Amino acid sequence: MVTNWSGTGASENSVSLGPLGRCPLRIPPTLESRILPVPQSTDSLLLDGKLTEIPRLTAETARFCRQHSLGEEVEFHLNLVLEELFANAIRHGGCEGMRDAASVQLEMLVNGVAIEFADRGVPFDPTTAPAPELDAPLETRLVGGLGIHLVRQVVRDLRYERVDGWNRLTMRRPSREGAGKGES
Repeated sequence: MVTNWSGTGASENSVSLGPLGRCPLRIPPTLESRILPVPQSTDSLLLDGKLTEIPRLTAETARFCRQHSLGEEVEFHLNLVLEELFANAIRHGGCEGMRDAASVQLEMLVNGVAIEFADRGVPFDPTTAPAPELDAPLETRLVGGLGIHLVRQVVRDLRYERVDGWNRLTMRRPSREGAGKGES
């Protein structure tokens, strides 16, 4: 099952399958150089279920941003989203101590960065989580939910699906500095 938060993303290196999501284009190496003048720029990372993996996640995100000349704000937002999702998978999703507990994939698009975060934790669809009551007095607010709220504010096209025991989230962060909610 695929759940959309808002809209759909598009990549020069993928094909949209509508409600089924994106399907990467796989072009034989002999044709790739003639069809795609720039190699597909996708970075992947497997993380064990330990919070001590966060510095490695942050370093890889920084490297990706430098490689693609992305600004500090984009890097900050990518780190915020990935650290929040990873920490939640460990603290609340049952991934603590698990080998290869989470997978992160970043892909440079024409209009931003495609992000895929997957974890082997208990099923959880953040697109259906209720929005926090930000206007309520602190003493009456429920604990939790602010991290998912921040993720929703930073990314576009947030989608969830459960595939073969993995929670899979796909989303896009516009590459323009200062791209606020609702902007591309």
